[in-house]
Amino acid sequence: MTQPSIEQLQALEAEIEQTLYTLIDLELEENFPEMNTRFAQLLTKVQATKLIDYKLDVLVDPQDFAAETFTLLQCLIEAKARPRKRQSLLTHRMILKIWLRKNQRFMNEFLPQMF
Repeated sequence: MTQPSIEQLQALEAEIEQTLYTLIDLELEENFPEMNTRFAQLLTKVQATKLIDYKLDVLVDPQDFAAETFTLLQCLIEAKARPRKRQSLLTHRMILKIWLRKNQRFMNEFLPQMF
């Protein structure tokens, strides 16, 4: 398996950060279908960089990556580890909720402004 280049990882980090801001705006607008679509597109890019597989299993050590990528990978691991009903599939929305909750910028800057 080839490792992604530094440029690819930097571009992915920027994409994750930009997507986070977009998702926060969509959350405020309560545009949940668009949130799911944007997040699914982001996960596809993360998969193309070979950081996760098609089952959303993390293939790398998250600590080797920049802040936003690290947070996203950690949230994927946490979401996969959470117990859920056998009939219930892991959804992008479930992962997204964990990601937004764990992201420090969201918690410190945006969440207080929402109330």
